[in-house]
Amino acid sequence: MSEQKQSNIINYLQQYKQSYQNAFKILEEVDFEIPEEEVKQKIPKQIEDQKQPIEPKFISQADTKRALENFDKLICQLQLVTPLYSDPKYLNFESNDRTKRQTQLKHQQMWDQIKQQQKERFAKFQDEAILERILDLDSQLKEDYEYNFQFSNGTQKKTIQIKYHDVLKLNPPNYLNDGIINFYLKFIEFELLDESLRSRTYIFNTYFVEKLCPFDKLQTIQQNDNHRINEIFKQSYEHVKRWVKEDLTEKDYLLFPVNLPEHWSLLIAHKQSKSFSDSIIIYLDSFGIIDQKLVTIIKMYLHKMQCDKIQSDINYNDSPIKQIPAYQLLVPRQVNYVDCGAFLLEYAESFLSNPNYLLSDFESPEGIYKLKLFPRTLVNKKRLLMKQLLIELVEVGKEQALVNYKQRRQEIIESCYLNEDEYDKIDQDLFKEFLNQKNQANGNSELQRNMLLDFYMNPQQNYYEQ
Repeated sequence: MSEQKQSNIINYLQQYKQSYQNAFKILEEVDFEIPEEEVKQKIPKQIEDQKQPIEPKFISQADTKRALENFDKLICQLQLVTPLYSDPKYLNFESNDRTKRQTQLKHQQMWDQIKQQQKERFAKFQDEAILERILDLDSQLKEDYEYNFQFSNGTQKKTIQIKYHDVLKLNPPNYLNDGIINFYLKFIEFELLDESLRSRTYIFNTYFVEKLCPFDKLQTIQQNDNHRINEIFKQSYEHVKRWVKEDLTEKDYLLFPVNLPEHWSLLIAHKQSKSFSDSIIIYLDSFGIIDQKLVTIIKMYLHKMQCDKIQSDINYNDSPIKQIPAYQLLVPRQVNYVDCGAFLLEYAESFLSNPNYLLSDFESPEGIYKLKLFPRTLVNKKRLLMKQLLIELVEVGKEQALVNYKQRRQEIIESCYLNEDEYDKIDQDLFKEFLNQKNQANGNSELQRNMLLDFYMNPQQNYYEQ
């Protein structure tokens, strides 16, 4: 950062510190590692005596004071060394867009901190032999690598192009990008499914949910604010209503890849009869995250499709689709911060290999246990399998590359079949002891289900963390 640019930012912060104090409430959570003596020298004593204006109810005077102090610390740190969050795009808040900018800043700070831990955390759980094999494949790649995967989407023929930089995203600890995710999901749909299942399945691309469910807007409203959710849906639906040329009301399985801020997950809608009114939704997330507002918008989308099909104008609030159940299942968890994309792809592939495994026995608390969906080694080797596939698609052609991929994947599954340690698990006795201590779930299956989710997602109960 140039001295002039740095000085401009400092002046900007000093000039508008008071008006931005609410937007920077999040700074109280950031640990600025500055020597105490330097902080004392840089922070004016007048700040402690300064009278504070009456604040909105959601922020206390103590919070305001802390935010202002952190604001000054940020200025001090800018004068000493360029900080991690000094990018002007996170500091130039507009008064009419403050909530959105605050949310962006919060997410950027959170994920910047997470990224600093990625390499160490990934190495802790990644088999070094697998990692070495993934990186060794770079020697078979050329910088002009290019593969065009073609498929038919309704009456349209489409192409997904994969280039050298996309393949490198398969090297840990990179996140998988949209190009890799979209390629592989369509590869599953058009190359791995038999004709019968393919005709009943539709997999959306990664941009669809992002456009239909704008997270920057959803994050500013409450879970039960159905009026605002409906307004957002009406606006966003206009952008995507012509994206899909096929008749989705004829499909049994709709797979929605979800791109949360720097995190991938998968939502599946299963139509059990001829109407979406008789459907269920399952949400698969390797961090156990679920956003009910997103589920609501997907239900609104199903409702809108069905109304368009039968030329009806039934209000969503009066539709039975509003009442269809959504389940968060206990599926294999990721143990680092970079493999969510690999989990999304394996969720999709394993689900479509055997849909009945996930779509059975939802009513009992034990029914949400789906921890044997796939062995852990399979997802650990997902990057390796995909990188080998992409290289061979160019070198030996699609037919042979497909045979090799299926064979490698099946060998991994068979080698893990009798090894219980290859599957994520919860100690049942430990959970029963947990229930007894709480003494709250006797005869209440819904409460027990919620407690099980809390127990399962608690890092203290994740035996991979021990």
